Amino acid sequence: MVAVVGAAALALAPAVVFGTPAAANGAPPPSGAVLSPDGKRAAWVSADDATSIWSETRTNSRAHWHAPERLLSIRGTVGKLAFSPDSKQLAFENPRGDHGFIAVYDVKKDKIDYVDPSFGTDSAPAWRPGGRQISFVRSYPGIPDQQLTEPAPSFGRWTPPPPRANDTFTVADILQAPISYGPQASGDGRSVAYVTREAYDRGIYFMPSGGSSRQIVSYPNDDGQELSQLALSRTGSGVAYVRGSSPNGDGEILNPASTPDPPHREVYIVSSRGGKPQLLGDGLAPAFTPDDRMIVWVNGTSIMSAALTWDHKGDLARVGHSQPLLTLASGTPSNLRFSPDGAKLLYSRSNGVEVLDMRTRTTTAVAHTGASDANPVWSPDGKQIAFRRTISGQPWAIWVADTATLTPRQVWQASPGLGSSYYALDENPTFESQPGDQLMWSNNGALAFVWEVDGWRHLYSVPVAGGAPTLLTPGDGEVETAQVNREHTAIIYATNIGDIARRHLFSVGFHGGTPTAITGGDPSQWAPAPLAGGQLAYAEGSYNVPPTVYIRDAKGHLSRGGPKLPASYPLHQLVEPQPVTFPSSVDHQTVHGQLFVPAHPTGCALIFPHGGPSRQMLPGYHYYDTYTVLYEMNQYFASHGCVVLSVDYRGGIMYGNAWRTFPGRGGSSASEYQDIQGGAAFLLAQPNVQPAKVGIYGLSYGGYLTSLGVSRNSDIFHVAWDMAGNSGSAAIANLNSWTAPTLIEQGDDDRNVDFSDNVSVVDAIEAQKPQLEFATKVMPNEQHEMYMRFQDLVDVYDTGGQWMLTHLFPGKAGATTAPATPATK
Repeated sequence: MVAVVGAAALALAPAVVFGTPAAANGAPPPSGAVLSPDGKRAAWVSADDATSIWSETRTNSRAHWHAPERLLSIRGTVGKLAFSPDSKQLAFENPRGDHGFIAVYDVKKDKIDYVDPSFGTDSAPAWRPGGRQISFVRSYPGIPDQQLTEPAPSFGRWTPPPPRANDTFTVADILQAPISYGPQASGDGRSVAYVTREAYDRGIYFMPSGGSSRQIVSYPNDDGQELSQLALSRTGSGVAYVRGSSPNGDGEILNPASTPDPPHREVYIVSSRGGKPQLLGDGLAPAFTPDDRMIVWVNGTSIMSAALTWDHKGDLARVGHSQPLLTLASGTPSNLRFSPDGAKLLYSRSNGVEVLDMRTRTTTAVAHTGASDANPVWSPDGKQIAFRRTISGQPWAIWVADTATLTPRQVWQASPGLGSSYYALDENPTFESQPGDQLMWSNNGALAFVWEVDGWRHLYSVPVAGGAPTLLTPGDGEVETAQVNREHTAIIYATNIGDIARRHLFSVGFHGGTPTAITGGDPSQWAPAPLAGGQLAYAEGSYNVPPTVYIRDAKGHLSRGGPKLPASYPLHQLVEPQPVTFPSSVDHQTVHGQLFVPAHPTGCALIFPHGGPSRQMLPGYHYYDTYTVLYEMNQYFASHGCVVLSVDYRGGIMYGNAWRTFPGRGGSSASEYQDIQGGAAFLLAQPNVQPAKVGIYGLSYGGYLTSLGVSRNSDIFHVAWDMAGNSGSAAIANLNSWTAPTLIEQGDDDRNVDFSDNVSVVDAIEAQKPQLEFATKVMPNEQHEMYMRFQDLVDVYDTGGQWMLTHLFPGKAGATTAPATPATK
């Protein structure tokens, strides 16, 4: 059947028949297939899963058909198909539960894009004559369907938006700043490697102690696939890593580029001298044996392995075939830890601790009936393991087992009350690293751990033989991350003790004494990686230099790792935010924040509530890349003369247990909202702030507080930008008082906030408050932060930035009177 295009008619595809089998080799396509206008291609929906489109081609309308092939697979399902008039593109319905898109596949370029994606359900695609526009129906519950016509995707090369009026730098200029994630040390402690993101490119740098960094892995195609979980061989000659995200609830790996062949999460290995990375297989969590003769990783219920061969120079020469080292009947192994001699492999599974004998390939479990065991770690001599045990109704405890028998015994238990529930170290402070240890062994029979008994997360130590704990890190503030040094004589940790607004690195012995400051000053430092010879690698961010890796030698001299800042990065145009405090609006609790004061105020002011909510912002670049991006956006608003207040509202970290667990957080009570109100009062008291030019924006929990704020207090917040906020019923309950213009943005593969939460908000606004000035931007297949591709990142933040500035400065701030991307009512 051929879809005929008349002079003034729409090209309507015939209905797709589901359940038809794929055509046999060279046979005509199934009866439900759609034929292209030139008669050379037929396409139909897979009969197996309704998530794929299959196709057959022929050289002309009378020739025999070639064998069928799969054109694409996609999240959601596939509905009605419609070829473009020139037969080069295929539009189709893409239902995704409570929403749905019109997708377009370009046959020649093998790419998928979408037509004006929204929180509604789009259906019935029909090409307009000429093939440059597509008509379709958009549905929201409770209101009549809308017949829309929008431009078809161009599939051309993306370019950043042009400079806007009054820009001193663009959103793209500052978002391109390279980010270096936490360094990972080699087994011998003589080198590190770390992941970087540089605008369109993701890469891995290698840096030997005493030498310069060099890039050894580069992915410049910006397909949104992240790099993570670095592992280095003992000598640092080999580097393993994971490419691809963790799966969502449906087992799907993030696919922000909407590639027709969905990606996998895969493990690679590469020589630290460079060269082409070698694929080991699907999986995660790579680890080298201490003798570098094997690499292992996790894939489902299996621990996979591959033999490694090194040449006479110590370079990686050959990688053997991948094969299972161990396959478990159930459960997924995690936290792989080799014994110091490599004879045994320790791992966690199903709330228990198990040990694999590498020679016999047999496993033994630590008995844990009625208990949950976690975070196992070897003693320096490999003769014991320590782990954390939790028994229902009891405080957590530290247990130890001899390696020979695995018979466990309790070493120490937390007291009832405060600190009886375990509050873990941040094992992965940059989200890209391998998880670190929660328990740390000394070389003389002591174990260090964190405990919140005094209301702060501090380091303590206890003898392995048992005894009273010793406080190692006194003071107001908390230990966030920690690593034992190479000699197992001291612990290197990142903390805000002594500088509540920042992170600095300290060292302390296992038996106490005054901690020794390693770093300080206005920048913050994090992710310490102790190296041999008293050297230390870590990451640092200042107010105008993004996260950068350094190696500090024993004398305090620093070597800086790459990459370099791009020439267009506005290094000297950023303002230095100041730590501030102010009272909340109701109970007058002291609230901390960071104040961005522009060099040339223009009267506007913005409240920025962070996400989490278990986070603390810094007066400079942040260790989480999400907050690095949001920090850069605060700087962009400051460059337009806006005073910005970042609020560390209650529920956040690093201010003690009482602040983190304050009663009444979230939901309709939202005790933390009074901190936002207090911040607004503080802002309004600042010089040059005009009450009519105050707005609010945030992401995730900050997006929830944004919608809560604008729905409760449109009299204070005159414009809002909500990114992936968990708004739900709290915002809907305040629709009557919600009058300020609002933009909502979200990726529909959000693994943190259910996309349906904002579907319900948009549905309610469409049905109950159509007079509200309201815009949306949906990013198909993007995740929570909407930043997996640089293109997506810039599109999301430029749209939001111009929405805010256009409403704060009508007709003056942007190159256009409204954001170009969202459909504004």
